Amino acid sequence: MELDTRALVLLPLVLASLSAFLQPASAKDGTPRTSRGFSLRLVLNDGWNSTMHVDGGGFLHLNEQAATTALRPHIHGPRGFTYSVATTVGTGRGRRTYDLVLDTVSSLTWMQCMPIAHPFPQIPPPFNPETSSSFRSVSRRSDQCHKPSRGTDCEFRANRLDGAHARGVLGNETFAFANDGGRAAAAEVGGVVFGCAHTAIGFHSHGVLAGVLGLGKQRPSVIWTRLHQHGQDGRFSYCLFGPGHPNRHGFLRFGADVPATGHMKSTNILFMRYTTNPDFSAYFVELLGVSVAGKRLVPPPGRRMRVIFRRFMSRGRWHGGCLIDPGTSTMTMTQLVYNVLEPAVEEHVKGLGMPLVKRHGYRLCFSGGTQAVFPHLPTVTLHFVFEEVGEQDGDLVIRPQQLFVFVNQDICLAVVPSEHTTIIGAMQQVDTRFVYDVVAGKIHFAPERCSDDTGGPN
Repeated sequence: MELDTRALVLLPLVLASLSAFLQPASAKDGTPRTSRGFSLRLVLNDGWNSTMHVDGGGFLHLNEQAATTALRPHIHGPRGFTYSVATTVGTGRGRRTYDLVLDTVSSLTWMQCMPIAHPFPQIPPPFNPETSSSFRSVSRRSDQCHKPSRGTDCEFRANRLDGAHARGVLGNETFAFANDGGRAAAAEVGGVVFGCAHTAIGFHSHGVLAGVLGLGKQRPSVIWTRLHQHGQDGRFSYCLFGPGHPNRHGFLRFGADVPATGHMKSTNILFMRYTTNPDFSAYFVELLGVSVAGKRLVPPPGRRMRVIFRRFMSRGRWHGGCLIDPGTSTMTMTQLVYNVLEPAVEEHVKGLGMPLVKRHGYRLCFSGGTQAVFPHLPTVTLHFVFEEVGEQDGDLVIRPQQLFVFVNQDICLAVVPSEHTTIIGAMQQVDTRFVYDVVAGKIHFAPERCSDDTGGPN
């Protein structure tokens, strides 16, 4: 499968620079800053795919039906790795609670709004702004609107990495979040700019989801709104759990609820000064290299790994780079590196006595997987840049449980090639705590048993 890098044009909104406040924080002891915090219930919606289960070793199992569609274009990896957050929108008669997909690539939150052409199914019905007393349309003359629009309202267009796209008008509304998944609000954020989508194509709602919760680092994301309008710190954190989690939910944490990071590894968030360009809304990191089973991969002749993973401009458009995105189901690896990663994995697994087998929808599969070989499957280590004196190395070790899926009695690599872009997806983030510190410009990470994240401040 090839990832269409044109889908990385996220939002056509050219927005004001945030460089004045996106400077490294002075405190470096890894302790939470003084601010209000709250934790939202984060739900893994794996129940939509009844063909999926997890065994006692933590490996994901799919049947043949799931395998044939798992890696087709615009669906990155095993379906079911979609995480959502309950979000209450509006006031008065128009107040409704919706499940929105967690998305750290886009800075715009959007959902279906009445009237909607060709609506996708969701629960409850689409938001009706006319019934909410707090809804305000964003004028095309507003400084929040940065593209020409017809009529008096500001229009928007949003594109997701999975190929879905939406368009409509921007609105200003009150959002409330509940940490128990019910109606009691743990935090209320006023003045949120969001997209009222009157057309949405290709969005997989599974009959439940209403849209996207944008946590990108630019205006007008929820993080940006908290920083500027509410004077709170720009940190959030999650620890993704896989299918089979007994509580069926985890937590998306903000502010003072974010755990301390002193024990974690970290790497810098790139492009903190490119905040007027929507191509840099996502959380890009600098990847130096990749190892398979502890052995560093060698790049093609005449190429350097660090250069291969860089984000670059070609013919006036940005391409490539490495980003972290829980909204993408599984990892995509830039083609030049995938071409050396696949043979390395193949050599290791064939050495365990597992011959190659063809499975539709997957690039690399093996037959004869038994419990005895599970501990011997290879890890993949991502080597990030780390620059601080005394800081731990920036290696993210991805365990076999996050690299392979079982299709009936066969095992397949859940990494797919992309023309240029590398994405660390949800499956590879399971059982790792991530802390995004937008003000300090860092992402911290450490292994954690995410099923232990049961609520309340850490």
